[in-house]
Amino acid sequence: MTLTPKIAPVLTAVALALATPLVAQDSAPDEITAESITDTQIEAFANAVMAVQAVSQEYMPRIQQEQDQEQRQDIIAEAEAAAISAIDEVENMSADEYRAIGGIAQNDEDLNKRIIAQLEEMQAEAEGAAEGE
Repeated sequence: MTLTPKIAPVLTAVALALATPLVAQDSAPDEITAESITDTQIEAFANAVMAVQAVSQEYMPRIQQEQDQEQRQDIIAEAEAAAISAIDEVENMSADEYRAIGGIAQNDEDLNKRIIAQLEEMQAEAEGAAEGE
């Protein structure tokens, strides 16, 4: 039994939830549609999901442990900024494109499947590389 198909949508959801609030203030590129998204963009989006997941893993414990609501909001804002920075560092991806593709994927099953397949492939490659060490 494999848990990979269930992990990838969770990663996507976590990544989108973390990055969307600040990014949503910007307008999404109008030219992006499910049909126009290339394999290169899918790969870049998956890399961005992984980058945002790393930011999430770093900040979530701090957010959950913080008792003061104001300080918690400060940490969330810091995490959102770090997520946007992480997305912008991914080749062939901007925060606007990330948000646009993520939004489209939520409503387009075929695109979502393409993203999940890319995330699974990346996860398998990472596991293979870890076993080779």
